[in-house]
Amino acid sequence: MSTHPDLPDTLVHFTGRPRGPNERRDFPLTTSEDRLVSILRTGTLRGAAPFGLDAPVLCFSEVTEEARRAMLRDGVGRGRYEPWGLVLHRQQLIAVGARPVLYVSREERDRMKAALPRRTYNRCVAYEPTPAQGTTRSDWLHEREWRICFEEWGEPVLPITPELVAGVIVGTSGWTPLPRDGSVQPGRSGTGVSVPSLGLDLAWSAHGLARWYWNGAELVSDGYIDVQAQQWGAAWSWGGALPGTSGPVRPEDGWGAEW
Repeated sequence: MSTHPDLPDTLVHFTGRPRGPNERRDFPLTTSEDRLVSILRTGTLRGAAPFGLDAPVLCFSEVTEEARRAMLRDGVGRGRYEPWGLVLHRQQLIAVGARPVLYVSREERDRMKAALPRRTYNRCVAYEPTPAQGTTRSDWLHEREWRICFEEWGEPVLPITPELVAGVIVGTSGWTPLPRDGSVQPGRSGTGVSVPSLGLDLAWSAHGLARWYWNGAELVSDGYIDVQAQQWGAAWSWGGALPGTSGPVRPEDGWGAEW
């Protein structure tokens, strides 16, 4: 792998970016934070078919640390990027098929559609910084975009694994994805210890991920996400005892085999 300073070891999947007033929305109108929570709860990144494509893609930005700061602090063109997203290892993305997009003119892209395989064509992005009269400007070079392209008939998902994901970018210091509440049920923690799950929908794929907090000027290292502690906290919220147990819940008990 190249060690050139302009080729970072990680890429970013931002869960929200500035959009124009007439730009198509390809996902439900939720916040960037909500979309990150959904990814971490399901343990998968799911592709979509934006920008006129006919098959799903997943998008990533090969931006350096300085470029990330500029996108979050100043924005490019349409405004600032929201500080929510996944940071993924470059080499692992390459291994699962991610590649840089091809920035071409609209005329070139139209010609390529008939000549290229679908997945190759779907890596083509229109680049028209000074468009002809009657056409719109298209300039996304600052994103340095990479894509994983899927076939129309395929399942457009990428599992979130510790080998793939380096961490998360968040807009709140100490952030951990909140669980969804439910009833007490048997369960198992991400560490392999049997525990009562409380019916909570916990984002176990986030457990142990590094966290970088955007403080308005810098991305600051902000520890690691601890979903196990969140689970213990939920247990303690029952007043130190859980339904179906004969005594107080204590972390040192390790939860009995009955769970």
